[in-house]
Amino acid sequence: MKVYICICICLISLLINAQSGSDTFLDQKFSQVQLQEDMKILRIGLKKIHPGLYRYTEKKAMDSLFGKLWDNPEPGSTYREFYRKVCKLVAQVKCQHTVAAPAPDQLDQIVSEAELFPLKVFWEFDPVKAYVIFDLSNEANMPPGTRIVSINSRPMEEIYFTLIPFFPSDGNILSNKHSRLQVGTEFQFWYYLLLDAPKTFEVELERTSGERYIKIYEPVTLEQADRNYRAYLSQKDPQIKKYLDHYKSAEQLNRSKPIRIEFLSNHIALLTVGNFDIPDFEPIVSKAFEKIRGKKIRDLIIDVRYNGGGNDIFGRHLFSHLIKGPARYLDSLYTNSGISDTTFLFTHTDKDSDWMEQVRPLVHQLPDGRFVTKPEVNQGLTLQQADEDAFNGNVYVLMNGRSASTTAEFTSALHFNKGAFFIGEESGGAYHGGHGGDFAQLSLPNTKITVQIPLSKYVMNSLETRFVGRGTPPDREIHTTIQDILNLKDPQLELALKLIMEKR
Repeated sequence: MKVYICICICLISLLINAQSGSDTFLDQKFSQVQLQEDMKILRIGLKKIHPGLYRYTEKKAMDSLFGKLWDNPEPGSTYREFYRKVCKLVAQVKCQHTVAAPAPDQLDQIVSEAELFPLKVFWEFDPVKAYVIFDLSNEANMPPGTRIVSINSRPMEEIYFTLIPFFPSDGNILSNKHSRLQVGTEFQFWYYLLLDAPKTFEVELERTSGERYIKIYEPVTLEQADRNYRAYLSQKDPQIKKYLDHYKSAEQLNRSKPIRIEFLSNHIALLTVGNFDIPDFEPIVSKAFEKIRGKKIRDLIIDVRYNGGGNDIFGRHLFSHLIKGPARYLDSLYTNSGISDTTFLFTHTDKDSDWMEQVRPLVHQLPDGRFVTKPEVNQGLTLQQADEDAFNGNVYVLMNGRSASTTAEFTSALHFNKGAFFIGEESGGAYHGGHGGDFAQLSLPNTKITVQIPLSKYVMNSLETRFVGRGTPPDREIHTTIQDILNLKDPQLELALKLIMEKR
């Protein structure tokens, strides 16, 4: 599905809600009447617009949540307090694309002023542990692999369990929630917005030797973090330099060539698909499969880890290169019947009559009032035919909790059609389809909090009855550990290569 906000913006979206040290935004207080009005608009908006509001949380339970939290909101609540409640409530919709954020005109201010935890964190989740992988502090010298035991006397496990309920995710998929802590500087922003914005961080650390000690850090702005990161990259220690050079090179490659083919041997190819959102996706992928056929490759590894999605047509295009005959991809795309209330839609969201005029020819209305996308509008709704260069060998897919949205549609369809062996983590998007397509930005009148609401309910693999509320399951589950990170290992890719060799 098309993702209105990419992972990076989705991150900034939620982070965006806080604003360091300002008494005019995060600390602004609202009356009970104002908060009740905002909650009324949120409740009506979700009911009228969201196409899958009760897909994973029953109506009775959802109504109860609204009743307990919002019918009598506490008077004098600050923006930050109210935002936290909105985030936690919206997360109960169990839709990764239903996201609460501050008003767009506040974004630049927040990003420039936010004062963040200065250590970039890698998490292990079973059991919960956190480690330094980059030092973004003014000192910029912390060895990677140092364990973070606590921040300001709060154990990292406690911080984890406090944050997880705020994160939106399809159904009951935990891997996607985990990914919201794992990538980029997301943890720093989540801590800042949803937990605290302290003037100093007292951090309990544990060396690889097991020795524990306390270190005091000042928070950093994004500008300072970027400057300190560049200083960190100039480390002289050969082991640390090797580590930093490796991940810097990998990051640069992923940015410059998100879609690429590599030939690991005369019979093994690795196709990395970093996103489904670049304009020349189709010709790049088609050319890759031409080369695969020309080299008579027998084993193909497809890496969609950290691919947060994009245009669902591109997911279908990749799928067509991996099937051996006609196969289903999308089953249907529905809207909520309440979207026909254009008075509410045009008053409280960014949608208007011009938008409706453009969209109306693309759908037809069902007797129950819902709208359904016409098959000729989205090729994924038609029976898929195998591409002339479709691959006929063994396929291995590497995925993780960030493999979501369009990527999760692709893994679901391929899994349903028994087209690959899956390695890694449960995909970050729902097996039976999520919500997306286009989005309405619902604006709450007093706090100006914006809630992104997807307009289409995606239905996948209608004959499948398993995995409701879950993602595509891996055939072999394997997680990356801090030791893998420090030793520059890729356990998922290594396992795929091991399985291929065992078959020879």
